[in-house]
Amino acid sequence: MYRLLIVDDEPIIVEGLYDKFQQLADSPYEVYKAFNGEEALEVARRVRVDLLLTDLKMPGIDGLELQNAVGQLWPKCKTIFLTGHTDFHSIQASLRSGAFDYVLKMEEDAKIIQAVFRAADRISEENSLDRMLSDARNRWTQALPILRKEYVLELLHGDPSTPTGRAARFADLKLSLRSDMPVHLCVGRVDEWREDIHSGDKSLFLYGVHNVIDEHFADGYDCLFVTYGQDRFLWLMQQRREGSDGARSDTGAADRKSQILGLVESVQTACRTFMKLPCSFVAGCMPCDWEELSRKFGRLDFQLTQGLGLGREMLLSDGFASASTDSEFQFHEREIGLLTQALERKDGIDFHRRLDVLSAAVRETDGIRSGSALALFYSLSSAFLLLLNRRGLLEALSEKIDMNKLLGAQAHATWREAARFFGELADLVIESVEAESGKESSEVVLRVEKFVRENVGGDLSLARLAEVVHLTPFYLSRLYKQQTGHNLTDYITELKLSRAKELLVGTTKKIYEIGLELGFHSSPYFNHYFKKMTNMTPQEYRDTWAQRVT
Repeated sequence: MYRLLIVDDEPIIVEGLYDKFQQLADSPYEVYKAFNGEEALEVARRVRVDLLLTDLKMPGIDGLELQNAVGQLWPKCKTIFLTGHTDFHSIQASLRSGAFDYVLKMEEDAKIIQAVFRAADRISEENSLDRMLSDARNRWTQALPILRKEYVLELLHGDPSTPTGRAARFADLKLSLRSDMPVHLCVGRVDEWREDIHSGDKSLFLYGVHNVIDEHFADGYDCLFVTYGQDRFLWLMQQRREGSDGARSDTGAADRKSQILGLVESVQTACRTFMKLPCSFVAGCMPCDWEELSRKFGRLDFQLTQGLGLGREMLLSDGFASASTDSEFQFHEREIGLLTQALERKDGIDFHRRLDVLSAAVRETDGIRSGSALALFYSLSSAFLLLLNRRGLLEALSEKIDMNKLLGAQAHATWREAARFFGELADLVIESVEAESGKESSEVVLRVEKFVRENVGGDLSLARLAEVVHLTPFYLSRLYKQQTGHNLTDYITELKLSRAKELLVGTTKKIYEIGLELGFHSSPYFNHYFKKMTNMTPQEYRDTWAQRVT
């Protein structure tokens, strides 16, 4: 959608061109009009202008000055000058100023419209897919480290990618790890920062930790290092089939566990000795499939948080797990956060998928009594209560659901029954939110139409109407079409025509007065508009009606 601003001090020219562009089938233009340079600048300050179709010679701010002013606001705007002069010097000056084209006013409207089409095509070329992809490819290469980190964090938070999709992303991001092989996960934490380290230097020291890890694991493993907090980091690794000396590096599970623990201990010693950073680690000695990575991360991160002994310079492995740390639900807080986000997005499919993942880990069949199941129930209950209260749905939905089932785990005989309740509640929430959204959209339409009826002779530009309902012009245009099935400009046109007929047959006002009252800045254009819509001039319509009455 391109925004076109038409400017001329002759209203009949502005209104005529405005009307022409509004009538274009499937018009890609959002059209604005102004009758002098000052009005045009007011429009340009309110909305982006892509195409400026302006008179070259105007009193006050002329076309060249307007082009310069609009160009400062919107540098990519293309200007087409309308001129009644064949003066070579004026035309040359307009082209030197960077104008895209010029058209003589005496030319047919079709030539003016074609000039605008060409300018729009130029914008499309400048924003062409090939150029954008080329730029994106260059930026992609520069941003690879950040993109890799973001993708790993997505995997750690339960990204539901398929093996095929995961393989494609690995290839795109040029990851050194293989998507079809299990992976080891280790997590670490800087226990205490040195006093001489400024906050801005922490990332540099974490990069130093990264280098230490790479140096110690480089011989037998491919590694990917990621930070996930101010003081926390992790690395993923896979054992290579051959070491740097070409020898086979396959080892048994027990030997590999000892090897990984030994290497992590060396990393910990190097960080303390050379970087003066005390660090704790939980080493993932047992590999996991990529689908299990999120759950694995939840457990290891919990172990790091829970601590052991002094809680400083710990070195644990994923083999160490108390009953609480080995719980399937150490990751449930993160999963519930993602589940709540799915509900906020009204994404019922993702919500139910994540709820199924959580439910599959609950092994209770005769009630909800274990700590992990109770914690999950009340976490979900709390999340729903917050959402219902924020959306203003608590009172409305309390008439449709048994609130005891939301507030008390004892109201459910089994976890399966509780999960079914939360799933049904989620469907009700999404249905209610969508209904409320539809109601708000209908209210927007009613407010816009009321404003049009009460200001039929005033500023009814899309920009002005958008201000009334606090939306962008383009979004308002789309919303109105979606809600009503027709364009907003059609509604305004039909209303003006209806009012014009009422005033012509119900009052003795002069025709030019009626035109001004309805917002037509020129009497000839009002006549042209009315005849085009009714096949009669305003006077002919008035006379015909008078004859019928008599």
